[in-house]
Amino acid sequence: MPYSRTPNLLLLLLATAALSGMGCDCAGPERNGVCDVPSAPATCGRPCSETMPCVPGFYCGDDDTCSADCSASIPCADGMTCTVATGTCAVRPDASVLDVMPLDVLPTDNTCAAVDLDAERVTPNVLVIVDRSGSMGDEEFPPGSGTSRWDAVRDALLDTPDGLIFSLQPSIRFGFVTYHNRGGSASCPELETVACSLDNYDAIDASYRGQSPAGDTPTGDSMSAVLSMLGTLVPTADDGDPTIFILATDGEPDTCEDGDDEVGGRSESVAATEAAFGMGISTYVISVGDDVGASHLQDVANAGLGRSGSDPDAPYFVANDVAALNAALETIVGGVVDCRLTLSGSIDPDLACSGEVRLGGTPLPCDDANGWHAIDATTIELTGTACDDLQSGATLTARFPCDVVVF
Repeated sequence: MPYSRTPNLLLLLLATAALSGMGCDCAGPERNGVCDVPSAPATCGRPCSETMPCVPGFYCGDDDTCSADCSASIPCADGMTCTVATGTCAVRPDASVLDVMPLDVLPTDNTCAAVDLDAERVTPNVLVIVDRSGSMGDEEFPPGSGTSRWDAVRDALLDTPDGLIFSLQPSIRFGFVTYHNRGGSASCPELETVACSLDNYDAIDASYRGQSPAGDTPTGDSMSAVLSMLGTLVPTADDGDPTIFILATDGEPDTCEDGDDEVGGRSESVAATEAAFGMGISTYVISVGDDVGASHLQDVANAGLGRSGSDPDAPYFVANDVAALNAALETIVGGVVDCRLTLSGSIDPDLACSGEVRLGGTPLPCDDANGWHAIDATTIELTGTACDDLQSGATLTARFPCDVVVF
């Protein structure tokens, strides 16, 4: 078979945090692989995916079927070595380009590599924590609108097609928590939770619409309770992907012990936010309406980003209407979704535009406000609508001519 799927010295791999798949368009001499003989194993050609991997000795190919280029008994081409566990060929460390790819078989377009990226890039965990106290249902947002604060937050998160969770669920693991204390309950705080996951709109929408506001605002107790169950709410908390909390509340916090203890409520809220930061979690606070004191919002915001002493104050958000609420959510989430992509190899930034970057199969313009550009030899960045599309889960591929690659 053509070893067009075999890595070689000219393969340039793009990845944001994890390698998701690779392939090379460099055509080479015909050879017989494990799956190119009449007596090929039955595994050859079987469907596969990320959730249904191939058996050892095979890899999942670009056509979503199992394949193998080599095995313990079927070697790779000259200059290459077989990884038997995956059935793939790789360049020997001591091999030269000519060992692997003779000049007379290089592609006529001088292309070195074409690499696809998928959802295995860095994927933030965003846990939205919403105050479910009685004032969220009693107060209109804005006054005279006929819409409660509770419903306004729901719409900003869940409206279709522009709600935050609906639009970004393919690329962000969203989770959801509501908290309150009805006073007569046997336990405090009372939480309703949905664990972080991709494509989590339906579960969060069902949870939100099944609840109604009532009772008090034990913010600090609730944040502490969330941290105690973090392993359930954020199952990927230890894999290197960032986790943030978005706290949306409309009133001064109190405590489970005393629904009127605002001093204790403030202290507990800041302490819980500091504890979250100590666990590597940033917290951003939104006041839904203007009933939360500015000094307390600043204290929570600073604790959420680890600011203290002479550090500059962290931002907090006060939303008095739906537009301000949407803007706050977009600003917070936009800060954790990165459209910079790290190259595992190096390119000449001055020649980068000779390459081709495609998003969802569509070529992107280079050095364009809605395209891509090279930041340095190992980093490119998507901008404008291209960044928006990347956040929505579109697949990225890149192809660079040989004279752009720095060896």
